[in-house]
Amino acid sequence: MTSFDVRPEGSIDPTARLSLGPEAITSPTALNRALWEPDTQLSDALLTALRQLVADVPRDKWRATLIEECGVTALTDEIPGTGDEYHYATLAAQAADSQLQWFRLLEVSRQLGGATSIGTHSSLADVLEGPITMLEAADVQPTLAVDVRELWDLSRTQRTALIKFLVELSVGIEIVLTNATPRVQRHLLSEFDKVLPASVIQSLESCLHGSDAVTTRTEQRRQHVRNLLADRGANHEDWKRLYAVADATKEELTYDALQSHTLLEWSSREAIRAWVKRMADADLVKSYGTHERTVRLLPAGYALLDEHPDSSLETSSVPSDGGTGRIDESTQGVGTSQRADSPGVTDPPKSPHSSVYTPTAKGEEGDRPDSEAATATRGGSSTTPSVSFLDGHIHDAAVSAAAPGEIALSSRTVDSTGDSRGVGYSFLEERDEVVVEVEAAGYQAHTLVRLCAALLSEPAFQQVLTQNRLAGGPDRSGLDGLPVTDPYLLRDGGCLGYLRNQDADAKGLQSRLRQARDGLLSMSVDVDVEDDSNDENNGLSMLARTAHGLLGTVSRIYDMLGVDITRVLKIPEWAVSDGCRRDHLAKMIATQTAVSSRYGLYSAYRVLYEDRTDKRSQLLATPDVDATDPTGDTTGSWVLAGPTVDSMRSHLENLDEYLDLQDEADGFSAFILNVDIVNGDRRDAVATALSRQLSLKSLKPTRETVSILHALTSDAFAAARAVSYLGAETDRPRNLTTEDIRYALSMLDAAELLPDIGPQSVSETVAILLDVDEPLATGDLADLLDVSTQTLRNNETYFADLEAAGVIQREDLGPGRATEWRICLPFGGEDSSSRVATPTPEVDTNAYGPQFADEMAVIAEVLYELGHREIDYGGELTLAVTGRGDRFDEWLELHPDVRPVLSPVAHLQGTTLEKLTETGDTVRYQPPKSVVLGLDPDPTTTQTSLVNSAN
Repeated sequence: MTSFDVRPEGSIDPTARLSLGPEAITSPTALNRALWEPDTQLSDALLTALRQLVADVPRDKWRATLIEECGVTALTDEIPGTGDEYHYATLAAQAADSQLQWFRLLEVSRQLGGATSIGTHSSLADVLEGPITMLEAADVQPTLAVDVRELWDLSRTQRTALIKFLVELSVGIEIVLTNATPRVQRHLLSEFDKVLPASVIQSLESCLHGSDAVTTRTEQRRQHVRNLLADRGANHEDWKRLYAVADATKEELTYDALQSHTLLEWSSREAIRAWVKRMADADLVKSYGTHERTVRLLPAGYALLDEHPDSSLETSSVPSDGGTGRIDESTQGVGTSQRADSPGVTDPPKSPHSSVYTPTAKGEEGDRPDSEAATATRGGSSTTPSVSFLDGHIHDAAVSAAAPGEIALSSRTVDSTGDSRGVGYSFLEERDEVVVEVEAAGYQAHTLVRLCAALLSEPAFQQVLTQNRLAGGPDRSGLDGLPVTDPYLLRDGGCLGYLRNQDADAKGLQSRLRQARDGLLSMSVDVDVEDDSNDENNGLSMLARTAHGLLGTVSRIYDMLGVDITRVLKIPEWAVSDGCRRDHLAKMIATQTAVSSRYGLYSAYRVLYEDRTDKRSQLLATPDVDATDPTGDTTGSWVLAGPTVDSMRSHLENLDEYLDLQDEADGFSAFILNVDIVNGDRRDAVATALSRQLSLKSLKPTRETVSILHALTSDAFAAARAVSYLGAETDRPRNLTTEDIRYALSMLDAAELLPDIGPQSVSETVAILLDVDEPLATGDLADLLDVSTQTLRNNETYFADLEAAGVIQREDLGPGRATEWRICLPFGGEDSSSRVATPTPEVDTNAYGPQFADEMAVIAEVLYELGHREIDYGGELTLAVTGRGDRFDEWLELHPDVRPVLSPVAHLQGTTLEKLTETGDTVRYQPPKSVVLGLDPDPTTTQTSLVNSAN
């Protein structure tokens, strides 16, 4: 099975690394020499493979085994009258248990492709029939990272030879082309579409062109294969045969291999030719070769298998040629958050006032409409969600967006195409910070389960909830790591469930938390999501209550250990598509915020909102609230990230309405919890995230570079991700430069660049301009975008906006000559102080009167450059803005279509439109709003708290 991948970053952990380019590797023979150096891990992998192949085989049979069973036929001499001499297999058999012969084998391996030290001539085919065959036969597949940043500094002949050779090597070595920027990916796609495996072509086109616009080649291809599936049906024998080709080495099979395939049936050789012709006519495969015809999968063939309704490339029933472990999807276990026969997987309440809502699956979108049932059951066991470690830039952006006691809204595109049960986790020990990331579910009980799975994951037990930390040291066994050690006080005062007197020590608490986690995950699998009764004891209601309790317990333990929690909820657009869904999400957040927070030792929810008499009766006592400071501690923070999370703002600002105070109940005591609703993409969040990321690289952000990244990126996560691609300074710390920014921004997806200005094609244009080394003519730009120049003209309004804002420049070279486009950031070696290398409008602020702040003068000047917009320059409001810097808020209300371009202009000046208008009424950027949960014993305290928060 071919293993070949292309990645924009270089941060992987391969077996070996190589670079292609004039100062590095320039030919296949040089590449082969570098592979088998004695001190490389790749050579170690080859030795491991060799010893596996001859294990349990008598020594005198080693050579024969390598030749006859493994196919090691490199360096073959045909000797008339006798059997062929297989020199490489002979050397390998001698090297299996002799270090001296092993070094000799490596020496000969490096010489393959030319004359060898044993007196034989060789070709590059011997590489494939020798060491690569051994790796493939032993199923030992090391990873080779190949840096291709300088590949296009070589000649076309050199490039072609190297890429073809790498594809050949991918039979036995996992090849990963790294640092493949979008520009490099486009070159790979245009130059090697006939060489790279179809799966790689399909992946590159999906990354570069997306699948939203029907004009892309990817979508056209998908529409073509959908028509084929509809025409011939999903059970047609043709598709099974296509799977066999897809699963073969290099995604190709000879006619002989097709005919002898154990799972395929053919009536004759002619039937194979007829099938190949049908598939070729449909652009699904290509047939080549002379004597031995070979059938190769094309990108459309890969797309068809990916679109197949019953199975996919990951779940093919055809046995793998390389042991990929595919299984039929119908036999997989059901995941923790989804029944296999249900389109919905989690639980909104039926009304904002009930604790749990269970809508019927019929007629409802449920969780991930039309796709969740497939994605939620792929991979992993049926009880344990997969846990992945979050990248550092996600951790830094999350904690920068929301401090403890805050709920941040971050407007950004989120990937919800994978397994929805997967959870992310990260722990930064030097700052005692934990970030967990989960995808919000349609039924919020399952969102809570996912949060529990993250905070109680095995990495969490190994890094935070350790016996040493809980016990207070390596030589202790109790619970001295917590501020209160008495189990009675912790259980009945702090409401730490799962704590018992008989094993109230670190090891016992660990064990009970693990049992509680496993029980909750099993419970989530068994819950009936189609039970739409109002019974508070139905499955989803019980699951929600259990999950709230466990999540509150572990959150308070984290708090007692001095570890801050940031909970990131990825919110797909459908998850907040109507008021009912938004209510359910807000109620879950309100309830869990109260459950996990405290006043002193006491659980805030148990004192303020618990309506179950038996639970209230378990309270140790009534907390003694200090009338001068009745504010409790809000545990952790929330970050809601998604393209439409701003629709949650009004619901979160009324968070207290989702909870019912029990002020007449026994054990009630009045105190408050302050919760601030903040913009997760505000300038100080971006600046903090950048500072944290850059400190790892001995780089310092400046006011200018923070402003540029804030203006040109979609959110704090994108800004942090961009600079994460920068290399570290080894000599001495320095400031971040605009040249650094250009490279960093070129690594982002188009959706993360100026998303509010025009359609995505505008952002894609900006991405291209960031990723080239010189200005582009209009025609060249259209070619790289794979669109017509008319498409660029259709978006002229938005490009004129970017030009007015100083983000791009277009230079008309004169009659009969091209117009050249560039981004206003420096090319390599260009003077970074020049006007065209600085993304900001060129304005003489001194020309404006003393009543103008510099930032307002820039805004006024940009308005004059927006002549393509319908602006009445002689109107009273426009004259007030451009003449006196006055009434700007009124002008913006009259011209909302101009907001998207003026917003980055303000950011480039280090400010925001809100500060310039002093109204704070825009959708994307609003000032913090404080919400008070609980009840203030003295109402004046709340007013004072709100005033202090606003200031």
